[in-house]
Amino acid sequence: MSDYNAILNVGKTLIRLLWENISIDTQAKSIINSDHQMTLSSPEEVTDEFKLSLFLYQITEDPFYKNQPPKALGSDGFLGRSIYLNLFYMITPNTKDGEKDQIILGKVVQIFNDNPVLKGPVLQAPLPEDGEDIKVIFNPLSLDDINKVWTVISKSKPYRYSLYYEVTPVRIDSTRTRSVSRVVEREISYSGGSG
Repeated sequence: MSDYNAILNVGKTLIRLLWENISIDTQAKSIINSDHQMTLSSPEEVTDEFKLSLFLYQITEDPFYKNQPPKALGSDGFLGRSIYLNLFYMITPNTKDGEKDQIILGKVVQIFNDNPVLKGPVLQAPLPEDGEDIKVIFNPLSLDDINKVWTVISKSKPYRYSLYYEVTPVRIDSTRTRSVSRVVEREISYSGGSG
């Protein structure tokens, strides 16, 4: 089951994945030395204690999954239709040093390139472990779109180096159920004609 915490748990999963890989890299760990230095906040709100921002700037419904059939609940019911989302993240270093920012960006690209599918123990519960792959896809924006994102989130701070990724599909299950009764008996009548 994937409940309404799925969006938050994807963010936590990304932080866990990044930290597990940064923590074993001497150079990257000299810049970010704790998972507590990564945040899901906007770069506009990030204070000096945070070295990396993973900002969820857009959520859309995944149209590919829109017409999925309801899931069976045993033999006498169905779970309402789940909604599948695409999550769009802007990942921005906050080291206050241009070279260190670029090192961290390179490490993030390497980690997500090496781990394009989120599954198994890296997933934060209650994300589904039932065969649905959650993909991490590099999603470069045009200069115009980058400018729009930064204009919306930051009125006072200048643009900073950032990466853009899409994480998809993220399922949120319905809480609605529908009961059905099985057909247990069928009566067939036949009236024979004269021949």
